[in-house]
Amino acid sequence: MMLRAESLSWRPDLAPTLAIVGVVILYAVGVRRAWQHAGRGRGIRVSQVRAFAIGMIVLAIALVSPLDALAEDLFAAHMTQHVLLAVVAPPFLVWGAPMIATLWVFSPDRRRAATRWLRHSPLALVWSTITTPIVAWMLHLVAVWSWHAPRMYEYALQHPAAHAVEHLSFVGTASLLWWRILAPRTARRTGYAIGIAIMFGTAMQTGVLGALLTLSHRVWYPAQSAAAASWGFTPLEDQQLAGLIMWVPGGLLYVVAMSVLFVAWLDDRPARAPVRALGVVATGVVCCVIASSAGCSRASANPVPGGDPARGRTAIEAMGCGACHEVAGVPGARGMVGPPLTTVAQRSMLAGELPNTPENMMRWIEDAPSVEPGTAMPNLHVTPQSARDIVAYLYTIR
Repeated sequence: MMLRAESLSWRPDLAPTLAIVGVVILYAVGVRRAWQHAGRGRGIRVSQVRAFAIGMIVLAIALVSPLDALAEDLFAAHMTQHVLLAVVAPPFLVWGAPMIATLWVFSPDRRRAATRWLRHSPLALVWSTITTPIVAWMLHLVAVWSWHAPRMYEYALQHPAAHAVEHLSFVGTASLLWWRILAPRTARRTGYAIGIAIMFGTAMQTGVLGALLTLSHRVWYPAQSAAAASWGFTPLEDQQLAGLIMWVPGGLLYVVAMSVLFVAWLDDRPARAPVRALGVVATGVVCCVIASSAGCSRASANPVPGGDPARGRTAIEAMGCGACHEVAGVPGARGMVGPPLTTVAQRSMLAGELPNTPENMMRWIEDAPSVEPGTAMPNLHVTPQSARDIVAYLYTIR
């Protein structure tokens, strides 16, 4: 895969960087004051501080690491961001007790006043409602599906403020899911049982969306896939890989969470069960990331299986394609009759008729008039193997 150095550089956006730094400082001040008053590990346990730190590291990886820059080119990287924000970070953040730490930032009088106000204000009813398991699940479902609708997704790509709201909605609604699992109103074991049902329902609905993206034969987000070819993918392949990331690694993380909650439900030391749960989730995250990376490498190594780029270049020269098209790397291919083929791998559509996939490009090369009657592209009676070789060469041009 031809890596673009600028897409792997550390160039974080200022807004998420400042937000993450600000939250970390606020949390650290609250924990320090709580421990000064009650003693280290009291009020907010050391394990909770570690969990919150892990959650913030995951947010940093998603939003200010080279992954964020890569997500501008690849839908698969963008989907990895979404999995980190919606699946991985929230349980760690919730277990970190951020509300308790925030209250300890204030003076004792203001802390008591804020606690009384929160308990008796209309916000208490709102909070109680949105953290109800079924309501939280519905809110998360709406966030995931609405932001992956083509119009909403591309709107977020074009407007940074909307993009920030999208990411916040993933983290926020997923945190609501975990709130009543890790801090249940009922008995803790009942909360874990409810959590298993919530995780199962969430895995099902995100799995369906991932499957639709993977199995679709059209590109949902053309604006997202414009640069996919520079990484060795067609737009459709990039989308399919993104769908697989949501469907398989994302689904496996929910299975890990359900398994951990089941173990916690059986555990006779419930106070320590979430700590072990977070450890298992972290292990699952590492395994899924490794699996996804391996899948990316395999997918990008040969975008046109069975095609030989060298033979394709020779075929383009021998058939005189350069009389009508500009083709980089082919001597004399400077034709102006047809569109330049130097950037054809980066287009989302072919001849305005077909999604840009290797199979559709081969079909066009073999018999263009059968796809678009009246086209100026003649039927050159190209053999299937020659068409495959030509496509393999065109997909190597960046």
